[in-house]
Amino acid sequence: MYSDPSEATSLLQLRISLRGVSPPVLRRLLIPERITVAQLHHLMQLAMGWTDEHLHQFIIRGWRYGGHRDGALQFFEGPDSLSLAEFGLHEHERFAYVYDFTAWWLHDVRVERRMHNQRPKTVPRCIAGAGGCPPEHTGGPERYMKALEEHGEYEFLEWLETLRENRIDLNDLRVEADEWLFWLDRRFDRRAANERLQTLAR
Repeated sequence: MYSDPSEATSLLQLRISLRGVSPPVLRRLLIPERITVAQLHHLMQLAMGWTDEHLHQFIIRGWRYGGHRDGALQFFEGPDSLSLAEFGLHEHERFAYVYDFTAWWLHDVRVERRMHNQRPKTVPRCIAGAGGCPPEHTGGPERYMKALEEHGEYEFLEWLETLRENRIDLNDLRVEADEWLFWLDRRFDRRAANERLQTLAR
């Protein structure tokens, strides 16, 4: 349970942006300050659209905090019990979040606002955002940007021209069309993000 509407609490408004990609991929979240570092990881995964299949770490004031798996590199052991409130984060203070040490999806996290004695209806909540989450299999920002270039509008028109010249298999066409739609429409769906976040609020 992340929030109780009847209980006053301190809230943080975080701006999370993914480095090295364009158009920008960002999320603005409203969260209870009392959540743990581990809980912040889970809600960031849901808000961004990641699937939590890889290792991660936060870098806060020079210290590293992250989850671990058996046989894998470990960091500070307390993300499950350490709350954000214990840091006393200031407005405009920044820290980093890295997801997948091979692809190195680096996120900048900035505290935009601190709000005390709030009785929020629903938190955590995504209040704004932009850009669809890159697919994890693209292997990092550089490869993702290359994939975007390979699936631009000009390349799409070239693909349409090939349909005139070749026999069309409907099953193949459906798969290829879905792939083009995925790359050409990189909008962010805030409603879907909040539906995912509500699984944490229950």
